[in-house]
Amino acid sequence: MTTDKKKTTLADYDLVLDNSPHVFEKWSSQWIMLQVIIAMLFPLAAGTYFFGFQTLYLTVLAVVTCVISEYLYEKIVRKRVTITDLSAVVTGMLVGLSMPNGVQWFSVVLVSLFAIIVVKMIPGGIGKNRFNPAVGGRVVYLMAPWIVNTFVQGEDLITTASHAEAITGATPWDLVSEATPLYYIASGAQEVPEGAQTLFNMFLGDQGAWGGSLGETSALALLVAMAFLIFRRIINPKQPALFIGTVAAIMLVYSGFDFEFMMYHLFSGALMLAATFMVTDYASGGLTPHGRTIFAIGAGILTAVFRIGWFAPEGVGISILIMNAIIPFVDKIAMPKIYGHKKRPKVHADYDLTEPLAKRDVLTES
Repeated sequence: MTTDKKKTTLADYDLVLDNSPHVFEKWSSQWIMLQVIIAMLFPLAAGTYFFGFQTLYLTVLAVVTCVISEYLYEKIVRKRVTITDLSAVVTGMLVGLSMPNGVQWFSVVLVSLFAIIVVKMIPGGIGKNRFNPAVGGRVVYLMAPWIVNTFVQGEDLITTASHAEAITGATPWDLVSEATPLYYIASGAQEVPEGAQTLFNMFLGDQGAWGGSLGETSALALLVAMAFLIFRRIINPKQPALFIGTVAAIMLVYSGFDFEFMMYHLFSGALMLAATFMVTDYASGGLTPHGRTIFAIGAGILTAVFRIGWFAPEGVGISILIMNAIIPFVDKIAMPKIYGHKKRPKVHADYDLTEPLAKRDVLTES
């Protein structure tokens, strides 16, 4: 009596044949952006508490504008639609949180369009943009009063100020595009003026008539957001620590080791917001470990210089954009050697690696 037995071959198994390493992680772009969105809910909640419903309304408006504009742009140029990666939502939330108290809704729309179309999508989209989109939009908005009032007489259509002097000579009650608390402790000041908010109120975000941007006034909320991103392993704590530490060290020395003056600079303006969400940006914050370190320290030095040197009370956004511009060249120098290769890999301006991973035949090498 014989029994037919079917032979088993490799073809009977559903084998996955791919290059190693075989690691399956949830770290997709969408998942990372979702963690950033969750973190931004903390400063969004604080801004809504201190500035009212306008914070939530303007942030939602910025998000909707960014998502729709990215979708329409990709449809028009016939590119793959990528709004599901949530990067446009992140940009929109950062734009909304960067806007000053009292901003007009159409200003938020214009800044969102500029951030998405000009800064992000025209260079190629997520991962290919050299400049941080939200920072680019923020800086254009901050510079708008000077630009517009140079060429346009009368009412300014971009900010609430009607003349350039209304910005350069702002009072604490001017709800214009600058971060007003910094006007009195930056631009050459070496001590905290009388009547300023206490450090505790600055830390919480209750800055009273000082105004400021909607999502940057509460250092507490931003530190909680930073801790969340560090806990979720989205950002490396070294970058925000180097950025904040560099500004703190320079301000401490500049003020003659006045600890209060230094802390006012840390709790004012966009320093904490930038340290949490902008200096740590994957696409524009540096590719190599040494590059990311230089980026954080360089942005900190430039921020302190701008705040001290009478150029701008804030300085954070301009500093980040400058570092965005030079970091590809820093990465080219700081790119570590690949094991088994004598030369460092070449890096183009768009961060494409060339020729570093060619297979090496050790037997034929001289």
